Amino acid sequence: MVEKKALTENELETSLKEMAPEWKRDTSEKGLPFIYRVHHARAFMEGIKFVEKVARMAEDNNHHPDIFINYKRITVRYWTHTVAGVTLADVQMAQKIDSLF
Repeated sequence: MVEKKALTENELETSLKEMAPEWKRDTSEKGLPFIYRVHHARAFMEGIKFVEKVARMAEDNNHHPDIFINYKRITVRYWTHTVAGVTLADVQMAQKIDSLF
């Protein structure tokens, strides 16, 4: 298992470039960093099926994202609550989930 410590800005930038370049960085309203990617489904139920696939993968890896459903727009967001930041485990899950986009 990957040690769960928050990545520095430079570590996060490098990890995303190498492992999950389609993911973006942002900061929550509380100032906490996270990474996210948006999926645009063709229909509502297609989006729900996408969420089910993400949920299964997250459950299999015991590392769960925040998922926001807005009709056909699905946002998957990762950060680790216990360290109040983005960890290598988050970036690794982003990389795994990329196959579903």
